[in-house]
Amino acid sequence: MRSKVAASLILVIIVAIVAGVINYQGLIAKNPKLVPKLGLDLSGGVRIVLEAQDTAGVKATSQAIDAAVRVIDKRVNALGVSEAIAVREGANSKRIVVELPGWEDPERAKEIIGKTALLEFKTEDGKVVVSGKNLTDAKLVFSQAQDSLGEPQIAFTLDAQGKAAFAAATQANIGKKITIYLDGKVLMSPTVETAITDGQGVISGGFTAVQASNDALLLKSGSLPVKLVAISEEVVGPSLGSAFKRSSALAALIAFALVVIWMFIMYRYLGLVSGIALIIYADILMAAYLVLHATLSLPAIGGAILSIGMAVDANCIIFERIREELAMKKTVKGAIGAGFSRAFRAVFDSNLTVLVGTAFLFYLGTGTVRGFAVTLALGVLASMFTAVFASHTLVDLLLTPGIVRNSRKFLG
Repeated sequence: MRSKVAASLILVIIVAIVAGVINYQGLIAKNPKLVPKLGLDLSGGVRIVLEAQDTAGVKATSQAIDAAVRVIDKRVNALGVSEAIAVREGANSKRIVVELPGWEDPERAKEIIGKTALLEFKTEDGKVVVSGKNLTDAKLVFSQAQDSLGEPQIAFTLDAQGKAAFAAATQANIGKKITIYLDGKVLMSPTVETAITDGQGVISGGFTAVQASNDALLLKSGSLPVKLVAISEEVVGPSLGSAFKRSSALAALIAFALVVIWMFIMYRYLGLVSGIALIIYADILMAAYLVLHATLSLPAIGGAILSIGMAVDANCIIFERIREELAMKKTVKGAIGAGFSRAFRAVFDSNLTVLVGTAFLFYLGTGTVRGFAVTLALGVLASMFTAVFASHTLVDLLLTPGIVRNSRKFLG
């Protein structure tokens, strides 16, 4: 029996140490791979809500809106913004919510996010030779030609289909013009002097370096399949985000302390055990956030704080069951064993219902609601380990002969 307890204790210690190392690397050593990722409301930034609208040529169907979300997601994450997100406001909504943590310029954000970015190469008779969908790469370069030295340009590379089509078009139009359009605007209209067969080229259109960089990013991420209109924008300042962080940390500490005090008042020795298990729980939960790169926003932290209470909820069920077993004149050891084993089903069922709820929240919710669902689900899973396994191990380990003889030290 003692060997089983020792093995369980070793497992708990290993898990706690590994989690502690992860937390040290992420929170103190600032390991780039483990540094906490903060949401818009904690780090400051820009939130923009876009709405898809029907046009004469394109309807804002659900498939088109989903495709637009994917394009915007590519764009905002190509900006190098930490944890930028683009999600539909609801499963059947025409609105798309875009969050850019760390940004302070909503106008540039709207310009990049909402621009259609439809690139077309057309011959003199109006035939589209290749389009933006044929691009595999686009980037800012500076001209090396003597007559345009240093001019910002967009270098592009075509896929196999575009390469073949462009080679055939340039071969057939030597001495004629092929005009390049971006969202219907003429960028350049060069005369073809020789066939271009390597699928590469440059676009010049009097760009500034910023314009060329932005347009290259848009072209690389693809054109929007539907018209989007910005209907609202919000800027969250870094100072407000810092205040939120302090308030959230204070709320978490107060919640933790109150739970530990209450558990001690209600369950004495077993309450202290649940306090130790709660520390292990917090250690594991934070490590899980860092490893999974979970974004910490106010709703997410709210889910984490809520899960602190839920973490000891399982202990309350188990301890009350132990109290019932002791009232039936069982020995302390017998009551503990029966309490943990017979309460497990109730603990499992209650946590399972919460996990089902978080699954629906994650599937149907937006970014912040999803953050709440993820942190709450992680909290439930961590609590199952600490409340059932770790707590049982600690109770068995600290079960001294004096305590065995006096059950009042358990439950008062």
